[in-house]
Amino acid sequence: MRRPLFLSGFMATGKSTVGQKLAERTGRPFVDLDARLSARLGATIPDFFARAGEAAFRAEEQAEVRRVLGEASGEAAPVVALGGGALLARELRLEVLDAAVVVSLSASPAEVARRAGGRGGRPLLDAPDPERRALELLAQRALAYAEAHATVPTDGRTPGTVADAVLAVWQRDPIAVAAGERSYAVEVGRNLVAPRLGELVGSTRSVLLVSDDNVRRLHAERARAALGERDRTVAEHSLAPGEREKHIGSVEALWRAALAAGLDRKSTFVGLGGGVITDMTGFAAATFLRGVRWIGVPTTLLAMVDASVGGKTGVDLLQAKNAVGAFWQPSGVLCDTDLEATEPERGYLSALAEVVKTALIGDPGLFTLLEQHLTEVRARDRDLVAELVRRSVRVKARIVGLDERESGLRAVLNLGHTLGHALEAQAGFERLTHGEAVSLGLVAALKIGERLGTTPAAVRERTLHLLTGLGLPTDLGREPLAEAAQLIGLDKKRAGSRLKFVVARDLGRVETLDLEVSELERLAVALQ
Repeated sequence: MRRPLFLSGFMATGKSTVGQKLAERTGRPFVDLDARLSARLGATIPDFFARAGEAAFRAEEQAEVRRVLGEASGEAAPVVALGGGALLARELRLEVLDAAVVVSLSASPAEVARRAGGRGGRPLLDAPDPERRALELLAQRALAYAEAHATVPTDGRTPGTVADAVLAVWQRDPIAVAAGERSYAVEVGRNLVAPRLGELVGSTRSVLLVSDDNVRRLHAERARAALGERDRTVAEHSLAPGEREKHIGSVEALWRAALAAGLDRKSTFVGLGGGVITDMTGFAAATFLRGVRWIGVPTTLLAMVDASVGGKTGVDLLQAKNAVGAFWQPSGVLCDTDLEATEPERGYLSALAEVVKTALIGDPGLFTLLEQHLTEVRARDRDLVAELVRRSVRVKARIVGLDERESGLRAVLNLGHTLGHALEAQAGFERLTHGEAVSLGLVAALKIGERLGTTPAAVRERTLHLLTGLGLPTDLGREPLAEAAQLIGLDKKRAGSRLKFVVARDLGRVETLDLEVSELERLAVALQ
């Protein structure tokens, strides 16, 4: 419980009551935002509402939320009961989701009207038909309440029972990926599969568990046991391991397995494996019966820090990496770092290139952490691995929340991937791992950025030193750049003859440049 807990949700859902119980139980300070705001304004909320209007009230409310965030830290992190409209502004909501654990409490319109009936102080429910008014407001605010780390229903439950459920979320300290009604949480830690996988799948009666032959031998029994606790039908399908299996024929095999097992639209797919498996499981789920739920259980560092988070799913088409796919968010992701412990060393080390990329994009502190703990990182210190995963996911979740479908900002996550994907494809998806190709792609991006006058030499030198220290390839002189450059035009970010190329301006600061594909090809070949 390193971060503060913010209780969100509609009025009369019990936020103050539950918040007080949790504060007493955990010994944390309790903040009732409405009470604190009323004291600051020198007026009751209804009086201020009537005098200044809702817009003025919301501005004061947002400022108060930011003050609370600025005061919260460590063991003194408080439990905060918010007003029903406190997180309606998305910019503020994303700030709070990043800095705190947000749990939305929900109740039916009828229950809201019953609880609020006859009480003053709720100007927005002051209507002839409070239940109808509650229904209207809930519909307007549905997306805001959905963007949370979890939603806990309160109808027919005691405050103590609700507090138990909220505390469990707070203790897990998940990372929220804000995607409207498709929002979900990523959990990072050890021994997560047994206690959490069945809970995430929920009341689903039928599941397709997807893995590859290597992962199946190592981890499928644990996943199968967790899924079978509620007498579900658990069908399994295992694919051959490796990037070469990432094609539409493998996805068809998953569709056929789901069809043969009698799965329906209320079924759930579970992707247990590396990035190839989670990408294909997500794509199969997006397209089976026009879309079913899926859960990601990544077993490799690469899948944990990148592939399984953000909703990008798909397959390769010939030499075009991830050329066919869909944006289809999972319902949850379990990054159980105990599973990663069985990953071969080459896969683990090469995935560190994605961690370096993430640090360059949005976490200079992560970059410094890697530099200062090279030995422990390479030795796979379990606590350190969990920290690398958590910080990487946090950066990616922040960016996905701002740009779910890569219409702008999210393109920065492709730093190092333009030439990296080309090198990976030129090598037939066999000679280089994805992470090794990204490492080389990062070197290329930094050198090209330096030639274009955007990347400082010091950033390039420091990054090359870190990549080398992590045991990753950095020598572009040994790579077939001319042949790989010819594949840059297959990049899925290409628009006509131009392509958005990501460059680093400093640690934690990147931008995209709009370049001609031919110019980028020329710059890539010149690196030889």
